[in-house]
Amino acid sequence: MTHHPDPTPQRPRRRPDWRWTLALGLLLILGGIVALLNPFAASLTAVAIAAVVFMLAGVLQLWIAFNGGGEAGGRVALGLLGLLILAFGVSLMANPLAGLLSLTLLVGLFFVGTGLVRLWIGLSLRTRPGWGWLAGSGAVSLALGLMILVFLPEAAPGLLGLFLGVDLLTSGAGATALALHLRHG
Repeated sequence: MTHHPDPTPQRPRRRPDWRWTLALGLLLILGGIVALLNPFAASLTAVAIAAVVFMLAGVLQLWIAFNGGGEAGGRVALGLLGLLILAFGVSLMANPLAGLLSLTLLVGLFFVGTGLVRLWIGLSLRTRPGWGWLAGSGAVSLALGLMILVFLPEAAPGLLGLFLGVDLLTSGAGATALALHLRHG
């Protein structure tokens, strides 16, 4: 058996420049602080971003429906789905306060659902080490979801902004820690 070398040269893998990762981390932390200082404005920003994403997804879905192959019935269904997604995005943009309430309700329902599932999985794994962490995180998600639902609509104006701020801070801290690891590693 003869060995044939691979004709494509292998480029050495470069590690990412730690300074760009640090800049990203610091930018995310700054964004998180700004969001936490004004959660209402951050909530409206989150709704605007969601609106744009839904509108783009609706347009893309319509494009797929009109340019894709397949049966006419399937294309009509894809087109209707695209119209619904697009209409949802337009409605979020047209009335961000109502969108704020809708998205907060969805977040609350999502937390309740994921909390129940995590709690159930954690309790079903009681014989394994670490099951309590999973069950505990499920209980926290369930409690957060129930708090959101109980305090609607009063919770809606700032809750998404608060979540956005916390997410930006934790993402920024993670990116900063990675940058410092890359610098010294």
